[in-house]
Amino acid sequence: MLGTQPPRRVAMPTHGLVERLSRLIAGIGLAALVVLAIVSVLDIVGRELFKTPIEGFSDIADLLVVFAAAACFPVSLAEGHHVAVRFIGQLHWRLWETLELLGHVLLLAVLTLIVWQLTIFAVDVYRSSQTTWLMHIPVWPLWTITTLLLAACLPVQAVVVWEQLRRVLSPVPLASLHAEETEGSGLQGEGRLDGTD
Repeated sequence: MLGTQPPRRVAMPTHGLVERLSRLIAGIGLAALVVLAIVSVLDIVGRELFKTPIEGFSDIADLLVVFAAAACFPVSLAEGHHVAVRFIGQLHWRLWETLELLGHVLLLAVLTLIVWQLTIFAVDVYRSSQTTWLMHIPVWPLWTITTLLLAACLPVQAVVVWEQLRRVLSPVPLASLHAEETEGSGLQGEGRLDGTD
């Protein structure tokens, strides 16, 4: 209605401890990428200038890339940096938040399945004593760490689900978690702040 004030927006921050831990893990992963970049430069310089490339470089690169990618998953979930397609606009805010909750619950289920399968794979790799092709580095420590890093996503995503549930049960519309996506788009924001129940 004209002349009425929109409902008060209430922010609900991500759980601080989970976010700090996720950033620490991501920092370790980024450090692995820096090491990979340095080793890549040394390999190129050695190959081009001295005709002596680093033996087993591909083995090292494969191990570091898997570790770095897994380390960035928790912070992506905690801070909502993953890709999400939102194509439904002008919905009642509570229905919108309920659909978001459904998406988070489904993601938690998929992550649980991935961690379960990775655990089975890591155990198989350990039992078969698999190694890399050139340097014969055992790969079970990498896959164990990767499994643990992805397992760390489960409590992170559980916190995201809990916070989204609180948004669904809130008596008033909360501040949009995706304000930067909705500014000027006219697709989401208006329908979420209509103030009706």
